[in-house]
Amino acid sequence: MIAAIFVGSFLLFGALIAFAVSLGGTTLPKTMSPLLLKVMLAAQCMAYLAVLLFMYVLIVRYYGRRFGEAVRWVAPRAGQWLYYILAGVALSFAIGLLSRLLPFPRTLPIDQYFQDRTSAWLMTIFGVSMAPLVEELFYRGFLYPVVARRLGVAAGTAITAAAFALMHSAQLAYSWGPLLVLFLVGLVFTIARIVTRSVVPGFLMHVGYNATLFSLLYVASDGFRHLEKALQ
Repeated sequence: MIAAIFVGSFLLFGALIAFAVSLGGTTLPKTMSPLLLKVMLAAQCMAYLAVLLFMYVLIVRYYGRRFGEAVRWVAPRAGQWLYYILAGVALSFAIGLLSRLLPFPRTLPIDQYFQDRTSAWLMTIFGVSMAPLVEELFYRGFLYPVVARRLGVAAGTAITAAAFALMHSAQLAYSWGPLLVLFLVGLVFTIARIVTRSVVPGFLMHVGYNATLFSLLYVASDGFRHLEKALQ
């Protein structure tokens, strides 16, 4: 149901934003462009908020539980925040080394999201803020405990990691190499959730992981000025 809410919200908000843009006399191109990317990113942000609202209402109104308690949002001690972020940074470099051993397409659909400097900055902001927050709350805070209770911890861990990877499959051209990488990343985030009994460590690791990827792209593209060279 939550997947349907996300897809439906994305299509609805995308259509509404496109209509608003057309009122200004601008027609969206059918192929990826900086303008189309901005519309898609805005629609995705709103769809994520819709999913977050649905989870909140379901947990608080339907089940009568506190949201933070239900999704295991338990803040770590002050000194541990940086530790988990650095763990995400280390994970990104480890995964980068592993990626060299796997078959990766020369280009991926997600590369089209980096059309210009503004698009790259918007993707960076989204990728280190809303994306890790909503994805960790859903996959590790909402989905994992439901599956684990019904099928066991091992199955819950594997299914959660697989669902996390498959969510990004279209952006990765459905290629097994990149999908395996994301499965392993999702596996680490889920294990962090199990060991610490909180989604916050996984969220911080997710932020550190994504921030590292965007930082490397920033450096390689000379401050997002030469994206065409960095993404070759």
